[in-house]
Amino acid sequence: MKANPYLQVLLAILILGSTGVFIKVLEFPPATLSFFRTAVPASLLFLYFRIKKVNLFRYPSGLMLVGSGLNAIRIFLFIFGFTYTSISNAVLILNAWPVFANLFSIIFLGEKVPRRNLLLLLLPLSGILLLFVDQPVSLQNQDFIGMSAMVLSAVIYSLTIIIFKRESTKYSGYETTFFQNLIGGFIFLPFLWHQEAQYSVEQVSLGIVYAFLIGLVAFSLYFSALRQIKASTISFMSYLEVVVATSFGVFLFDETLSWNVIAGGSLIIISTIMLKKQ
Repeated sequence: MKANPYLQVLLAILILGSTGVFIKVLEFPPATLSFFRTAVPASLLFLYFRIKKVNLFRYPSGLMLVGSGLNAIRIFLFIFGFTYTSISNAVLILNAWPVFANLFSIIFLGEKVPRRNLLLLLLPLSGILLLFVDQPVSLQNQDFIGMSAMVLSAVIYSLTIIIFKRESTKYSGYETTFFQNLIGGFIFLPFLWHQEAQYSVEQVSLGIVYAFLIGLVAFSLYFSALRQIKASTISFMSYLEVVVATSFGVFLFDETLSWNVIAGGSLIIISTIMLKKQ
């Protein structure tokens, strides 16, 4: 029986909502955890495709490799952001990525958008500024550093979504997931060797579980569903991740939602929903 793509997206979002919990509990340096996050799914999928004798490079794959390289940078910044700031701050900023996707479509593709949409782009940007309003601009401020990294991660994420969506008709969900993680596995390999002796078997095992669930299961479900339903539909459903992740932060790590987090987060979510309706 063919899997229901809506259930696939829902399960993927619930798994992705636990990302911050894994990062906080593991306490790996961002580069080391980035290795687990990319190398584990890429290695497992490579073995699977070798057994199945699937030619992963049957199509010109230059664009997929570009997307993979960008995704490696995005994952590092993503983990870095969660490491240094609260789960709620990180996940709210990340969900501003549709704003940057719209900006890129205007700048690089020359797309014309209604004036109403241009005004809407100001709202989520204002929301991000509200999240920063109580943060001193200083490299000594961990929240400021983590939130800034998450802004950059959201910018790069908007580019990778466009790339992998464009190529998703050629590849299965598992194949897209393989390419998504391929470059990162090589880039972050030296950081594993440097840090390997400092971690227990339990930590390494949990790191592998994290990488398997987030890097393989969640994104394979996501990309599989992306081939069957509209990207805009998935984008709307993805706001459930904000609820899940924020709930984990509040109940497991005693995070508090200040007025500017609530106000800024509301601006980001409401305005991006309105943008997607255009």
